[in-house]
Amino acid sequence: MQSCTWAGNGKQVGRTLDVSLTASPVDKRLPVIPCSLGDGAQLFRNGELLFDGFVFSRDKDTGGGGIGLGCFDRGIYLKRNEAAYLFTNQTPESITRRVCGDFGISVGALASTGVPVSRNFPGVSLYKIIQTGYTLAAEQTGGRYQIRFRGAALEVVEKKQGERTLVLRPGSNLISASVSESVENMVNQVAIYDKNGARVSEQKDGEAVGLYGLMQAYLQQAEGQDTAKQARRLLEDGAVSQTVTVSCLGNPALIAGECVVVREPYTGVYGLFWIDADTHTWKNGLYQCKLTLNFRNLMDEQEAGKLLDA
Repeated sequence: MQSCTWAGNGKQVGRTLDVSLTASPVDKRLPVIPCSLGDGAQLFRNGELLFDGFVFSRDKDTGGGGIGLGCFDRGIYLKRNEAAYLFTNQTPESITRRVCGDFGISVGALASTGVPVSRNFPGVSLYKIIQTGYTLAAEQTGGRYQIRFRGAALEVVEKKQGERTLVLRPGSNLISASVSESVENMVNQVAIYDKNGARVSEQKDGEAVGLYGLMQAYLQQAEGQDTAKQARRLLEDGAVSQTVTVSCLGNPALIAGECVVVREPYTGVYGLFWIDADTHTWKNGLYQCKLTLNFRNLMDEQEAGKLLDA
């Protein structure tokens, strides 16, 4: 094997595995490796299963480029399958079990919300159905949820700091770090309207309005929903975005949805960050990670389907 890249993103339920294999049409000393489309693909490290999926693409090159394989875990089936469902007062966890059961997808541990959801999904991807359920529940619980696969089983975890959160620092495991900040997607005022279109209240970040100008979001009151809480969350999620990119020594625990502590004096990056995306690479005997970090704990919010009376 020439190289191997294992990657994931918080906005993509599935993880990928790209493998470059040494092969030659003329050198008979090299073994023939079976790698047909649809074959199973697994990645182990020190006996731990990191990836369990299938070969979805294959490239061959007679010029000495070897064989390249592109693999997806079972998350791709949540993206590529659509269905129609109508759920009345069902929790996201029960919705997940129903959908996965209908499509033969194994289910592992699911974050428990206890929040009833009523929604009509006419021709919506399985991922959007499940993620919409957890997005609606998050408005009540305040949690952030991540869908992913552990082996062959789908699991939903609440994104929160664990007891074994890793610390990255120069001279130890941190190779490099860069920082970017932006207000392009800022929301610093939320205007709340009733069902008749009359403005009833607002919430705002006055300091941010003074610094960057007014950037207002619209929110309509709905029966049974905490509109004030939703407005606060819009302001919170619409604050100044800061993205940190780091390269570090490889560790399979550093995957999207988890968090890490960074201590880097030159860039001034200190504190707890959430992993938005990760790329793990094995090449020339080295195992390294590249992580995209965010000081905000965000989830991939989905609002698919329709209300039952819509």
